[in-house]
Amino acid sequence: MAVPSASPASQSFFKTACSGLATLYTLTVRQHLHGKRWMVIGTLFSLPAGLAILVRATSPDVPPTGLEFLLAMMLLPQLLLPLVALLYASGIIDDEQEEQTITYLLIRPLPKWAIYVVKLLATITTTVVLTAIFTTATFAAVYVGADAPFEEWGIRLPKTAGIHCLAVAAYCCLFGLASLLTKRSLVVGVIYIAVIEGLLANLPFGIRLITVIYYARMIAYRTLSYVIATPHGEENMAAEAWQLDLQSDPELLTHPPLSTCFLVLVVASVFCTALGAWICSEREFHVKTPENV
Repeated sequence: MAVPSASPASQSFFKTACSGLATLYTLTVRQHLHGKRWMVIGTLFSLPAGLAILVRATSPDVPPTGLEFLLAMMLLPQLLLPLVALLYASGIIDDEQEEQTITYLLIRPLPKWAIYVVKLLATITTTVVLTAIFTTATFAAVYVGADAPFEEWGIRLPKTAGIHCLAVAAYCCLFGLASLLTKRSLVVGVIYIAVIEGLLANLPFGIRLITVIYYARMIAYRTLSYVIATPHGEENMAAEAWQLDLQSDPELLTHPPLSTCFLVLVVASVFCTALGAWICSEREFHVKTPENV
């Protein structure tokens, strides 16, 4: 029995929709890389590298691994990554509504859920690329010219950048969903970053299992080493800073393994994206028309 082929009309609609979504993706990326928001993002992301240069110039005896940990595994993932994701993802739909450009999107043959997903993918692409670039810049500021062989930190760099990219993608999905649930997504996002990711994630309680940074930290702990030599012996900076009890649980068997941490972040990101797409498809957007302008 022959399977009926798609009609020319449906094929034309599909091509038009794909072309429109590809154009929307490109325009969103360009929008993210221009304007005042981009200048704020660039300044924030440059902060760790600038601090590394300053510390090395004033305190040359600081161990490079310790400086890397403070800047690349504390400052970047705990503050800058969620903040950058919030600034970009909170405007996925709100910016289009405020600028009334959503009118031109809705009159095209594009599903509303697809508009959201494509704009979110463009946001993730932008933040992931910027995260990789500025993580590399931070490592360069920490290690170039220091007494540390490239063979060591050159291996640590892609691992750290990969962890950061995974985390910032998860934050984008989370804050993109939040932007559809509340009009004050920036305020809610800042509170979330300060209280949930900043405070509760640093406490040795089960509530940190709902945070993005906890799983990013566990991936980092199981793939990287932050043990430095001190006058009092070796010090595990990650275990102390992240409240990991190595005395009673030296192998961290009570914490999720590497594969579980990765899976949790990926599944949570996909879930937030799917839920956001569904909410967007069901929502009625109020737009200006020539009659009510």
